Amino acid sequence: MQQRFDIVIIGNSAAGLQAIRTLRRHSSTVSIALIDLEDCPAYSRVLTPYYVGGKTEKSNLFIVDRAFYKEMGVTPLLGQAAVGIDPERHQVRLADDSAVRFGKLLIAAGGEARSFAGATRRVCTLRHMADAEKLGTLLASARSVTALGAGLVSVPVLSHLPPGVERHLVVGSDRVFSRVVDAESAALLEEHFLGAGVVLHKRDDITKVTAGERLELTLASGGRITSDVLVVGKGVTANTGLAREAGLPVGDGILIDEYCRTGHPDVYAAGDVAEGKDFVTGQKTVQGNWMTAVEQGENAAQNMLGLSSVYAGSMKNNITEVFGLDVAVIGYCQDDAPRTVSAGNRFTKRFRKVFLDEQGRLIGASLIGETNDSGVYYQMVRGRMSFPGSRMLQGENRHAGIMQQNA
Repeated sequence: MQQRFDIVIIGNSAAGLQAIRTLRRHSSTVSIALIDLEDCPAYSRVLTPYYVGGKTEKSNLFIVDRAFYKEMGVTPLLGQAAVGIDPERHQVRLADDSAVRFGKLLIAAGGEARSFAGATRRVCTLRHMADAEKLGTLLASARSVTALGAGLVSVPVLSHLPPGVERHLVVGSDRVFSRVVDAESAALLEEHFLGAGVVLHKRDDITKVTAGERLELTLASGGRITSDVLVVGKGVTANTGLAREAGLPVGDGILIDEYCRTGHPDVYAAGDVAEGKDFVTGQKTVQGNWMTAVEQGENAAQNMLGLSSVYAGSMKNNITEVFGLDVAVIGYCQDDAPRTVSAGNRFTKRFRKVFLDEQGRLIGASLIGETNDSGVYYQMVRGRMSFPGSRMLQGENRHAGIMQQNA
């Protein structure tokens, strides 16, 4: 006999957890099941670089424990893979050939790290707990580590390595964090990385991996790197396979409307798997950050319960720490913004840059060195607030030394 639930959630991370909390805030009676491939409670992927670097224990990664699901009245189907969705029959097929029926379905299946053609035992991505455990073991004895791709996984991994480990960073573009920060912010970060002993290989790629006692990495530029471990951090691909096979509209992610609803009225999507409107640009995008996943999970839950709630759009909101330097990027932070105002000092390593639209409203901010008030900037962008002027940056950077405005 098939199990049936009012709401089924595929995915056990930020979007799925927030959906559960929202559902229970509004209803104590709807039946909920959660399906996830990994047989463990939800954990923070943001903290995995600290774990593989030996900076924190595995137990500190978990956001909830197994008791959470029972306390929330959720049936956890952990360690079970969803292999098919039939929207018309309202069912999810599992790898063991069983099926779960749903009234409403939330796909919050996240994404997978992009693979690398030259994979060997010492070539690793970092996306799941199994990846973290494998990488942690390899790094424990590594004398030299190379990261491919200057993203929000590979760079933190390098930054948390023990002192004395040789670090190489191979970047295909002309700067680090090219999809996240503007050129001016990237230049400051690169200077900091070099000061921390990172060897940067920009506008380059790894074309061949030869595995012997150590890895021999051949670069597109003709150079070679001898390394013990290669960490591949070239981005994430949304897990859209189930949706595509089910006939739901898919782009880079599962396409959703302002209610986080897919092409089927009873199927919703949220988090790293969903492609919806960007709050600033209005264009469809897969935002891929924790805050967006939480917001979309909450919105989807409200709408699955019939509480009509419009989601205004996602925003970039990435906060990390690399080589002892805090970095936050909020909203639209690209070089083509109509106007920018910046304040910074390369010696104190504090830098702030705000991005404004034609009306002088805040559309984004890059904060380096101090990020405690990143939430203020996030709310200012959300509120379409006019930037109060350079005094705000000067007040927060009393030792700034440099103030620059660009139209």
